[in-house]
Amino acid sequence: MMRTQLPDTVLRRALTPALTTLTALAALTGCGLLGPTTYDTDETAIEADSGEEFTLSVPSNASLGERWYVAEPKPAARVLRAAGEDQENPGSEADGAGGGSQLFRFKAVGRGSTTIRLIHCPVHACVDKGDDSATASPPPPAGSTAAPASSRPSYHTYTVTVK
Repeated sequence: MMRTQLPDTVLRRALTPALTTLTALAALTGCGLLGPTTYDTDETAIEADSGEEFTLSVPSNASLGERWYVAEPKPAARVLRAAGEDQENPGSEADGAGGGSQLFRFKAVGRGSTTIRLIHCPVHACVDKGDDSATASPPPPAGSTAAPASSRPSYHTYTVTVK
């Protein structure tokens, strides 16, 4: 059986557009240009390029009065900037109609490392300080029955490194 070999120029012309497309897609995906990357609560180490936007998605059920806030200390402003917040409630347009997610959007603005601390506040577990921030409610008085763990505030921390 005789094999035919394509000249290098023909092979190069055939492969160049495909390789260019794959390289561009890889670059766009890595930079977040195809849309912001979303991180769930189990993804706490985040790497981003300067200028990249990303979203933190946390489970939230507004109908049960629970809410998440960005807690003190706030992320370093030289590294990250808050870019907005949304609520997602699948299956219904009504705010708080069943389970859903609370979304926190951020934009990487400068090289460095910082943390984002979110506080999860079940109903009446936090004191709203206004300006979209809250602190944990004071502990119950001595001698009183402590609230179950599911109704106490909890913190979730993300470490963000901007390259």
